[in-house]
Amino acid sequence: MFSRCLRADFYKMKRNPITIAHIVIPIVVSIVFLAYYATSGWNETDKISAFFEALGSGFPVLIGIFIASTMEQEQNAGAFQNLLTLRSKTAALFSKAVTLILLSLFALLFTAVLFGLGFIMIHGQGTASMGVLLMAAFVMWLSAIPLYLLFDIFAFVFGKAFVIGAGLISGLISALFLTDIGMYAWKVVPLSWTARMPETFLVYELADIGALSEIRSQALIYMAVAIVCLVGYFIFAANYEGSKISE
Repeated sequence: MFSRCLRADFYKMKRNPITIAHIVIPIVVSIVFLAYYATSGWNETDKISAFFEALGSGFPVLIGIFIASTMEQEQNAGAFQNLLTLRSKTAALFSKAVTLILLSLFALLFTAVLFGLGFIMIHGQGTASMGVLLMAAFVMWLSAIPLYLLFDIFAFVFGKAFVIGAGLISGLISALFLTDIGMYAWKVVPLSWTARMPETFLVYELADIGALSEIRSQALIYMAVAIVCLVGYFIFAANYEGSKISE
């Protein structure tokens, strides 16, 4: 059932603005940063870290917008009746979250490749290899999975305005927690992870091997939160009875 729902959701995403955005945004973001870095006096490590920090801070905002758009499509297509009449509501709802999660994996890896190729053209093969950049993008993707699950619940329960607002707040928290304010608290605040987790990984790879202990401690917290979010999502999906959202 889940595989059929996933195929159907990917089919519906063909030529969809959400799919197009997952291709266009990586291109635009990479070009903007590379154009600035071509004349910037920053060192290579700072440029790479700043790129992923900015990307991680903006990621939750995009997550909120994309999930709101997906929810609105279902709302407009018979007020969620297409979901509620299926044999498995859980599979139908989860496939929508998984579709966006997989699209985000493609977009982040695509961004890392574009940025990496451009960075090598500007600076030559320097501080970070393409593998490090791809791994940083993968870490960012992992850090966003709990957000996708939480925001999907927010969208179907509270509506598109709420989830877009949650994305904006998460983006602000991600940026704020890159400062000393989030030095110790970020590990237990999932809203900050899309910026902080790849930043910590890059510190380990490019600057301080001692950050490995921080990565290990964070991995345990991440696994616990991800499991709780996944279980919570399945409980929500199994008991979802539609919504009377009016926006």
